[in-house]
Amino acid sequence: MESGKIDRRRRYTLSVIREAFFSLLAEVGFAKMTVADICRRADINRGTFYLHFEDKFALLDALIDEALAAAPPLEGTEVGALCQRPPANDDYYLLYSDDDAYARVAQRVVERGAEQMVPSIMEKTGLSREDAHLLFVHNVQGNLAVNRLLGWRRGPEFAHAQELLGTYSEGGMRAVSSRHDPRSSS
Repeated sequence: MESGKIDRRRRYTLSVIREAFFSLLAEVGFAKMTVADICRRADINRGTFYLHFEDKFALLDALIDEALAAAPPLEGTEVGALCQRPPANDDYYLLYSDDDAYARVAQRVVERGAEQMVPSIMEKTGLSREDAHLLFVHNVQGNLAVNRLLGWRRGPEFAHAQELLGTYSEGGMRAVSSRHDPRSSS
């Protein structure tokens, strides 16, 4: 069999699984959906599902990663920019709207961003890896919560919130940095 046919079949299968997932997410939510529900909706057997995903959580993680890749963050490399990826479409918005899926979104943002941002925080503040990670998680969770509260709607209110959060975060980083800077001790 030609690899083009296999790739086309794989893309089709992943597409129907994705469509079934988002349809069920909108109707019943992540917590109540099962792999059997996804398979029924996608009109595939469970074996086909398990060829692609270990369980519904692995599928959710793949869709979160897809959502994060689809909408680049706002400019900047600071923690806030990492958390300001608006949902690229209505399907992805469901990930941010469903309470159970959202918790996993926040976890994935932390996992994906920690490798880059924790060393940056350590360098800026002189904090240990553990302390820098705590600040990173705090910033991610806070920024995502505010963005969710605002419904990811861009505009003056969003811009004001981002400016406020940025000022708060930078001030906190400076305060922590000076607290740990040996030159600041008398």
